[in-house]
Amino acid sequence: MMPSAPTLESLIAQVRSSLADGPALDRLTLAVGLANRLGELGENLIGYYVDEARRDGVSWAEIGTRLGVSRQAVQKRFIPSDAGMRRRGQDGFWDRASDDLKTAVTLAREAARARRKTYLGTEHLLLGLAGQPDQPTAQALARCGADTATIRGAVDGRVGAPHGEPLPDETPFTRPALRALQHALREALLMNQTTVGGEHLALGLLTVGEGVAHDVLINLGVDYERLREAVKEVTTGPAAPAQSEPSVQPAPVRPEDDQT
Repeated sequence: MMPSAPTLESLIAQVRSSLADGPALDRLTLAVGLANRLGELGENLIGYYVDEARRDGVSWAEIGTRLGVSRQAVQKRFIPSDAGMRRRGQDGFWDRASDDLKTAVTLAREAARARRKTYLGTEHLLLGLAGQPDQPTAQALARCGADTATIRGAVDGRVGAPHGEPLPDETPFTRPALRALQHALREALLMNQTTVGGEHLALGLLTVGEGVAHDVLINLGVDYERLREAVKEVTTGPAAPAQSEPSVQPAPVRPEDDQT
């Protein structure tokens, strides 16, 4: 049975009720914004269940067949690329990233270079988040037992501490890091927020289901539900138990197979 969806009539009524008076062009602008929002939600809804299907072992070819496209087309649509992220940066992800998230990525790049890595991985993104101890994201992680010093020690134990002269070159994102950023956007949408912040990236590092950061956080005892609760506590204060809302638990995804 197909679940119910907004009808055209309900969408028209929503726009009209938001701006009953005023020029018709203003209602048109509202309608365009609403349509774009619905399109983004729809794409992320499909992406969520693509991830779930991949976790269950479904191949890209099978997913493509179900969506009516080729394996290559579905991979291009749902597997992020560094070039694609940069190409869409002006009107896409980075245009919506919060200042603390942008700072976290800058710190992540510095962390990768300081460790003389030629890539920017999930571990560096985690270091970037932990490198802002006064921000809500680091405070939420600390509430879950992953304070800045603990995270830095755990990451250095996995990939090594900074040494030598930092690399001067640009460090491209690894695929798990790009997918974590993709999941960060999805976490923002799950919270009905249009700005993607560091807290959403922290959650995305867990839901992506792979990468050093995921393993470090899991080993430190940080789980999705507890971190989501801690994020709410540091941003809005603890909610009364009777008023707490159930959250959606995104399923982790297995690493990409060789057919990429």
